[in-house]
Amino acid sequence: MKNAVIYARFSSHRQDEQSIEGQLHVCCDYAAREGLTVVGEYIDRAISGRSDDRPDFQRMIADSKKRAFDYVIVYKLDRFARNRYDSAVYKHKLKQNGVKVLSAMEAIGDNPESIILEAVLEASAEYYSVELGQKIRRGRRESAAKGRFLGGGIPTGYKSVDGRLVLDPEKAPHIAWAFHAYADGMPKGKVIAELNRRGLRSRNGTPLGPSALQLALRSEKYVGVLEQDGVRIEDGCPALIDRDTFDRVQARLDLMRRAGAKNKAEVEYLLTGKLYCGHCGSAMVGVSGTGKGGTTWYYYQCKGRRAHSCTKRHERRDLLERYICEQTLAWVLAPDRIRGIAEAVAAEYDREFGDSPVQELERRIAWLKKEIEKLAFAAVDTPKAMRQPLYDKAEQYDAERQDLEIDLAKLRIAHGIRISADDIEVWLRSFAGGDLDDEDFRRRLIDAFVLKVYVFDDRIAIYYNVRGAEDVTYTDMLFSLPDAPEPDTRVCISDGASHHPHPYSNTAMIYVRHTFGLLVWRG
Repeated sequence: MKNAVIYARFSSHRQDEQSIEGQLHVCCDYAAREGLTVVGEYIDRAISGRSDDRPDFQRMIADSKKRAFDYVIVYKLDRFARNRYDSAVYKHKLKQNGVKVLSAMEAIGDNPESIILEAVLEASAEYYSVELGQKIRRGRRESAAKGRFLGGGIPTGYKSVDGRLVLDPEKAPHIAWAFHAYADGMPKGKVIAELNRRGLRSRNGTPLGPSALQLALRSEKYVGVLEQDGVRIEDGCPALIDRDTFDRVQARLDLMRRAGAKNKAEVEYLLTGKLYCGHCGSAMVGVSGTGKGGTTWYYYQCKGRRAHSCTKRHERRDLLERYICEQTLAWVLAPDRIRGIAEAVAAEYDREFGDSPVQELERRIAWLKKEIEKLAFAAVDTPKAMRQPLYDKAEQYDAERQDLEIDLAKLRIAHGIRISADDIEVWLRSFAGGDLDDEDFRRRLIDAFVLKVYVFDDRIAIYYNVRGAEDVTYTDMLFSLPDAPEPDTRVCISDGASHHPHPYSNTAMIYVRHTFGLLVWRG
């Protein structure tokens, strides 16, 4: 079973703590449906999604390098990032670490052109990462180099005082005991039970669980190492345990991890979060089994088999993923469609990163600066007892100004790089020459174009990233479903204007509801 973490965020001006609880609840339900194990939570409270300067968000990106989780689940994609650059850059970083972002409430966030545009930006994400790193994070790195705590989740056993981590005299002894107990061989379950008996709780006030202890035991902060924004400082915070004890704990954790994965291969199920059972509408999840000869086989299985005895048979992972990629190349990326897609994506790029968005942000920033000045002058003539509302308003405007200036810096980077329809056409055509035996190629193809797949025993319904397709439900799909053809019948694809023979015998492909929403029939 794959591991996942949840990222949740709320903005101070529109949401509150209840919003976080709601996001966590929905994300946990989504993880259960998809067969994912939630091993941690990253939460930014009262922080705008415009900026990537979010403590727990940055900690999550850094933790992805440890390969402790495979997915990041968000309530909606705007919780991950509102800015197109941040979304592309950080999804790219997560992908480099083998981590994929899943949305609990949506398959795509905007329109189809935006989805493909984000894939184009991801192809240039290394450039954006370098530029943004130089232009935006310099101040944070300077603070980190001085040993200041930049925020985020405070490890249990510490507290933040004047911008620095110090030991919490009430909780620190219990955490130190946990390290020593685990290093000496006590099972993790008993350690957790004892910590809960002593009254330790998570940041949400709930009893500690395995994921919380796992993250704590892996954190080098407990030996005094403060690593933030790529800056690593020895003795950056007070050490709670000695290095020898910490190393013994790491050795035991590694041993347990290897033992648990001894008979498991590292296999990625590329259709996770996109694949559904055509019989009952439940999600299909990755499973494996060993044949008589000792060979391990990998399948997708309907979650409804156990919940309500669905009769859907297993689907071979390799065959299904390859078949869907073949159909995507054959029909969505057909030569006569590519130019139209490229022009639509180029128009979307100009809409998001052209002159108008830059000028709009510049006008807003200029207006905010003037309003802050007015409030400052007004405060001079206002009785002292009545100045606080003015200060609060000025602080709100200044926070928005800082966010928008970060946005403007990023926007100017992309504004200086013109992406034409010809450039995008070249990128799209690069898929046509891709190697279907290359799993990374299949992953990119599925991520960029495939929205939902419903699988029956005799046919497959594929919906692609197109306008309105995110609203397609299982009931809609069944309503649009015609009768299956006879196995030996040769059917043609139709778009209402022309007919093209399907390259495979015994298979038909028919448009349903949306331009690229297709039904694929298996003979």
